Amino acid sequence: MKKSFNVFIIAFSLILAFSNTLFAVEWPQEDFNNDAFNSYFGQNVSGRISTSLVFSDPAEVKAMKDGKILIVMSDVSDDSEFFPSTLGNCVILCHDDDLISVYANLDGESVEENIEDKSLLKEGQIIAQTGNSGWQETRSNLEFQIIDLQKSAAINPKILLPRAENEIEFTMTGIMLQNKDGKLFDIRENKVYPSGLYKVFQTRNKIAAPYKTTVTINGVVVDEIAFDTVGQENGKLYLIGKKKYDSLSLYPDENLLLLGEMMLTPGRSTLGLTVQNYLGKIKQQNYVISIY
Repeated sequence: MKKSFNVFIIAFSLILAFSNTLFAVEWPQEDFNNDAFNSYFGQNVSGRISTSLVFSDPAEVKAMKDGKILIVMSDVSDDSEFFPSTLGNCVILCHDDDLISVYANLDGESVEENIEDKSLLKEGQIIAQTGNSGWQETRSNLEFQIIDLQKSAAINPKILLPRAENEIEFTMTGIMLQNKDGKLFDIRENKVYPSGLYKVFQTRNKIAAPYKTTVTINGVVVDEIAFDTVGQENGKLYLIGKKKYDSLSLYPDENLLLLGEMMLTPGRSTLGLTVQNYLGKIKQQNYVISIY
């Protein structure tokens, strides 16, 4: 079983590399390496699953690819889940592959200067300078989103855009198991558990989010959570694992991130936990536990 799991990881890495070649377009800012972001897609932002990449520094903002200007907004609020708070000065482009790209927290004057009387923008064309017009208050940085109109889902920009040379190091610490009654167990201190359904958590990274998390029991995959798209159902945003995980399931508090769910049955088992980042780098931890 362990061999088959390793084969799966290799195959997934190849798919990830191929998708980079297939879908790559232009980044909206020049700097997109590991220190360029305040928050990743899929992170916990004010109790919601973030559908954005939030950059860390003021910069010139460019169109990710050729697109038609769908709307230009100025300091307005939107109550939808995809746009949960004020976008400030914002430009939304519609592209020919059923994608829209959203550039928020812009400087209003530079928006007018750069796109006045324009209906189409070319890839790499300047949209504006970042501003202080959005929910980020005094932070002059870009909030960037990509929405798939066909799927009605937000797409993680990091899977569509060229790969960075490096990523923020994703740490895998503070592993906790939670039983159906909500009781948490530190796996470093507890090696024996009653049988039943458990959630597996780790300490949340404050900026970085993984690309995918995987939970295995004795080498068999029992759950995976992908951070590639955020869907919406019944007014709630969710990520896909063995089921749809909403923000409360993924982030029950400010400190925890869900890695997956599993059913523990009596016997001695090896719990395997794997996280993968956007460059295909894998971190894995294994724990031998006893279930009664």
